[in-house]
Amino acid sequence: MLRLNLYGSLAVLAVVGAIAVGLPSIDSALPAGRSLRTGERLSVGLGVTVAAPADAVLDVTKTVPSLDRLVFSVHSVRVVIEASRYDGALGGLSDRLRRKIQSNPGYETSQRDHPTTTTAGVAGLAGSYSTPGRNGTYAVFGHRGVGVEISMAGDASDLRREGAELTGMTRSVRFGAS
Repeated sequence: MLRLNLYGSLAVLAVVGAIAVGLPSIDSALPAGRSLRTGERLSVGLGVTVAAPADAVLDVTKTVPSLDRLVFSVHSVRVVIEASRYDGALGGLSDRLRRKIQSNPGYETSQRDHPTTTTAGVAGLAGSYSTPGRNGTYAVFGHRGVGVEISMAGDASDLRREGAELTGMTRSVRFGAS
């Protein structure tokens, strides 16, 4: 009887050991990013989509579909797009995003909002901010009870080089059937 308990305990220990070593190995072997096709429509959530810019890599560890959050990078530029229910004015949505940005140590908005629009004609507001060692831009759009917040920050040279692509991506935001 003692031997049977010993063998059973060793079998359980072996399974636990295999899980403890195997799962982290499998996790580290999986890529954290997935390359995206230029122009590929990406779902943010709540019916919002955006077109992927050239050289974009989806961050599968930070993108959370259940939270209506999409995260990808273009070279050193990290792009975060979030959708949420929002019925207020664009200025309030912009204020909310600026508060999120400024809640990070050393992050500061550096210019007043200016008007922007999507290619579908949805009005928005855009601005810029600085972070320690990086620059950033942001934009907000609201349509039919859904707000979209876009923030991106990266090396100044990458922001300049990828500016047209990133602006095109920002303007490509679509709401449902708009």
